[in-house]
Amino acid sequence: MEGALPVLPLVLHHVPWSFRQALQQEGIPYRMYRPGPAQGRFLIFDSRLQPSAIVAPGQIVLDLADFRHQFPQDPFDLLEDGRSERQGWQIGPWRLEAEIARVDKRLVRQQVMDRLRGWLESHGGVWLRVAPFPFPYRSAFCFRLDHSDYHPEEFQRTLEAAEGWHQATSHFITAGAFQLAPEALKRLRGLDVGLHGYRYHSYPTEEENLANISRGKELLEGVGLEPIGFASPAGRWNRALLAALEKLGFAYSSEVGLAYDELPFHPFGSELLQIPVHPISLRLFLEAAEQASRDRPVQKEVLLQSAQESALEYFCQMMENRTLSGEAIFLYGEVPDCLGRYPGVLRAILAAADQYGSLWRTSLGEIYHWWQVRSKVHLTVYQTPDGYQVHTHRKPAGFRVGLELWRGPHVALVPLDRPHRNLLPNALVFEKRFPAPRPCPVRIDSPEGFRHRLRRWWYRYRSIRNEQMSTEALQE
Repeated sequence: MEGALPVLPLVLHHVPWSFRQALQQEGIPYRMYRPGPAQGRFLIFDSRLQPSAIVAPGQIVLDLADFRHQFPQDPFDLLEDGRSERQGWQIGPWRLEAEIARVDKRLVRQQVMDRLRGWLESHGGVWLRVAPFPFPYRSAFCFRLDHSDYHPEEFQRTLEAAEGWHQATSHFITAGAFQLAPEALKRLRGLDVGLHGYRYHSYPTEEENLANISRGKELLEGVGLEPIGFASPAGRWNRALLAALEKLGFAYSSEVGLAYDELPFHPFGSELLQIPVHPISLRLFLEAAEQASRDRPVQKEVLLQSAQESALEYFCQMMENRTLSGEAIFLYGEVPDCLGRYPGVLRAILAAADQYGSLWRTSLGEIYHWWQVRSKVHLTVYQTPDGYQVHTHRKPAGFRVGLELWRGPHVALVPLDRPHRNLLPNALVFEKRFPAPRPCPVRIDSPEGFRHRLRRWWYRYRSIRNEQMSTEALQE
């Protein structure tokens, strides 16, 4: 091993921000290039940003400019896309619709990491990552409860349904709706509480967001609550919102308009952590049932009951699939006229989560603290004749950290409990991870207006007319 370059960390030299972010989410060790002795066997750069890189003897180079060509669209541009659009899912008989992130960032990141992993392994590298959840957990579960309005009875029923599950639930409050009910807010002391704004509205300017969010934050702090997280109404996200949250000192936010079903990450140029959740909630099923009942009003209650049953079946099946695949299960749901009206659905989902011993039951606030610890774990990995030697440069505190060694679809999970550890693959127990099936959203185009139809007709007429004129000119 003396004189040999480590197989990890990867050495990065002028690469897109989104590539670094994807590696951090994945838990693959990396460090930025600096002049001097080589820091690792694999050097990755982007010739679109820097024409060349200084390659040391023994280093293997990957140019991301060539790597991009393996994808139909530039994956790094897609990962930095902050736009949202209305999309829909067909789940059983129900057509669900919501405004979510335009790009499925988890899918893009996974495709990039799969290609990178193939390249590394084909050149003698290894896919060894810091586990996304504390050891010994394979997956994580959290339910975010959004209190956009205050209905005393529904608020009470929701708290009763979540009784005993406070470590796995986070309450996000629209503060203005509770202004006349401070005693209700005081009941949330000791729980994980975030802010939904003072008013249930997101704004296009930083000043308006600052006014709305700061007023809500002050109201919660006035009753002894200390929100460090924020969730935008309807999941909308923009840079003006991000700037306001940074100025007010929030630690994380959670908006499906930026990302969903993804591991936590930092938006470009920001220290504010984004913790994505699953974009489908009970309300979408209920809205689909309401829509169906317009044609069959006498069957409204039957349709609503059927929608609840479909939602529960969907969430329980998703929970099983993602536990087997080792992926996070971060759900959300609205309390008014939804979970508060049908608390049995919440109670049943929480009970289903209790079946899995490998599931980390946690809150969004705890996820934030875990991600801070995980991001500070720095590894150097050397190849040995019979395995790998792992050196930890900073001892993690507050959580037990795990390492995942991958071989094909199989993974071995071991604790990172000492500064130096030898990994002998032949002595490890590997388990197979099954890819979790996912409902694929389809973009929903907005209804075409008269002006748009007129413009389209004019372009078509002009195209036909130009073609006719060209034909006539050729005939002459």
